[in-house]
Amino acid sequence: MQDSLLIKFALPLAIAIIMCGIGMTLSGGDFRRIAERPKPVLVGILGHYALLPLLGFAVAWLFPMPAEFAIGLVLVAACPSGTTSNALTYLARGNVALAVTLTVISALVTFLSVPLLVNLALQLFGGETRDIRLPVGQTIVHLAALVLVPVLLGMGVRRSAPSFAQRAEPWVSRFALAFLLLLIVGIAISERANLPTWFAQIGPAAMTLCCAAIGLGFLLGRISGLAVRDAITIGMEVGVQNSTLAIVIALTLLHSSQIAVPGAMYGLLMYFPALAMAAWGRRAVVRHETSGQ
Repeated sequence: MQDSLLIKFALPLAIAIIMCGIGMTLSGGDFRRIAERPKPVLVGILGHYALLPLLGFAVAWLFPMPAEFAIGLVLVAACPSGTTSNALTYLARGNVALAVTLTVISALVTFLSVPLLVNLALQLFGGETRDIRLPVGQTIVHLAALVLVPVLLGMGVRRSAPSFAQRAEPWVSRFALAFLLLLIVGIAISERANLPTWFAQIGPAAMTLCCAAIGLGFLLGRISGLAVRDAITIGMEVGVQNSTLAIVIALTLLHSSQIAVPGAMYGLLMYFPALAMAAWGRRAVVRHETSGQ
């Protein structure tokens, strides 16, 4: 699993290309408006670091599973938003600038959330504690390479060649959708020998966590009075997790392939409710903008 070429090379490259294309739809004004209206960011942080961990512990407790899988689910909830959440937010016509901001913030908070929540899960489900440490420099470089640099490059293209950026925008949307669908198929094929066992053991719990995180994240945004575009973004950022990081932490820091399994299953299943939210969100945003709500 950790040696999959799809995860190690194809996924980061495609995400960087998508983020560059997304950057061509953004301007500095988009981020200035977020700074002037910080409420959506605060709601997103609340969703990611209060709602999601609670859901992770609740699902791990409600579903019968081995202790390693319960710890793995909490590990998934403790990780930052996945970079694909930005692409999915774009497909759903959500607030991409807000999505990028929340992805960056969640990655920075990860250094606190992973040790705290995973050690609590180890104590509750496994009867032990371990000192979990993330490689700070490596994680920052990883985030910059996948998100910040491509987005800034895309924004630079929009500023210097706005007509090209406008023509490229529809192709970015098509590429993002095609890539996400191919990613689901690719992961399923590469892990086909393990999928039946994994799905039987952890599939229902992982799917429950995915759906609850995306759905309740969206509801949290709406209850907080956010616009539909912002609420869709919150749902994506809360529900679409960096499952690759969860796998890496489980294998390299916890030295447990069992704890890595929930991350692999979540990383596969989360695209189904996320794509459903994207399809619904595209229609909902148009409907609300048309009605002026």
